[in-house]
Amino acid sequence: MSEIAKDKKRDIVRRRVFMKNVPDYAKLSGLEIGALCSPLLTKEESNVKYYDIFPKETLIEHFQEFYPGRTFVDVDFVARTRSLSEVLGDVKFDYFIANHVIEHIPDFIGFFKAVYESLNENGKFFLAIPDRRFTFDIDRSETSAGHLVVDYENNGSVDAAEHILDALIYHQERDNLNIYWSDIESQRYNFVHHHHVFNYETFLSRIIRPLIRMRYFPFSVLDCHYEPDLDNEFDIVLEKCTDWDKIHILGTKVPVQPPQDESSVNIYDFRLQMSQITKSGWFDPLWYLTTYPTVRISGLNPLKHYYFWGAYHGFNPSERFDSKYYLESNPDVCQAGLNPLWHYLHNGAQEGRRPLPPESESPVQTSAAGTDEGKGQDGQPSGANLSAETEKTPAGTASAEAPAEAGETSAGTAAADSASRRNRGKRK
Repeated sequence: MSEIAKDKKRDIVRRRVFMKNVPDYAKLSGLEIGALCSPLLTKEESNVKYYDIFPKETLIEHFQEFYPGRTFVDVDFVARTRSLSEVLGDVKFDYFIANHVIEHIPDFIGFFKAVYESLNENGKFFLAIPDRRFTFDIDRSETSAGHLVVDYENNGSVDAAEHILDALIYHQERDNLNIYWSDIESQRYNFVHHHHVFNYETFLSRIIRPLIRMRYFPFSVLDCHYEPDLDNEFDIVLEKCTDWDKIHILGTKVPVQPPQDESSVNIYDFRLQMSQITKSGWFDPLWYLTTYPTVRISGLNPLKHYYFWGAYHGFNPSERFDSKYYLESNPDVCQAGLNPLWHYLHNGAQEGRRPLPPESESPVQTSAAGTDEGKGQDGQPSGANLSAETEKTPAGTASAEAPAEAGETSAGTAAADSASRRNRGKRK
């Protein structure tokens, strides 16, 4: 079968699987991610919106040569460096469509949780996923559920270096690729790669089932279709499920482990603290990378750098907080080895401790946007006494995601060990 014939049949198969599982699509609202010039549904036949990283004009500039003569869709939601949650806000849809998208997503679980939050009750999610056995990823090992969990629990800031390195090392045309770690570290590769790779035969058992069992994937699987003539992809249809006890894969219920006992969660857990810092809005990743170019050049994740190292060496999370001043003014915080910003948000603001030195002495000025979200009167954070929540939300994981593109490698092991030693005596 010719490639043109395959493309036509692929479109037919996708539509057939989608319409079988979403028969009333014409009456519903939907969002298609990354449609480019091959949307599954047109606006003439449905109430669908289109979402992409760039506006139509930029997409044409970048991809027209690969799709000569094709018409690109008008993009309704432009992400640029923002996450899905940030772009959509409170807007919800009855169904999502994403064809050949999830393999390009660094944080697989975080992406699905963001989609979950933007779907109405019992909303559907249709995906076409490449089968690595028939792509340039044929020599790569299939992604594991454990790898995806580590990516997600890494505070939503994925260490993409391993992804890029694997894509380069095991690329089908690897003999023509020069690979240098310094280029990986500084994100200098202009290389369209797949962060993760999947196999139709093991996707449900290797990826979906364990993620459901561990409470990371709140979707049921309604359909999983593979067309032998179209060997480079398979189609999946998911349904948002709000009751873990009712989640199933193709009609078979999946046993789910019990939720973690909240009393067993250590409130000094660094992942929890970084999540709370992110949600507070008091850490500005772009400001941090701009103010401290050495961090940007190093490729280190800005939040991790600040949390484990920068906070103790005079680096500030934004114009609203002076780390050195806070630690010097509060020796109990310094002695306990706690991150100063986290302590301020969790306890300090409520106790009347100051985030900045007196204005006349302050080398750091508060932001002109004095009413920024997350900031209340007198410069205090709204809801300063943060709760020790145990559930990680898409909104909490996404805000650091886009700036991390400037460098997604994790903060140095030495810095992490240092912070760990400081906290060890205080942990429960």
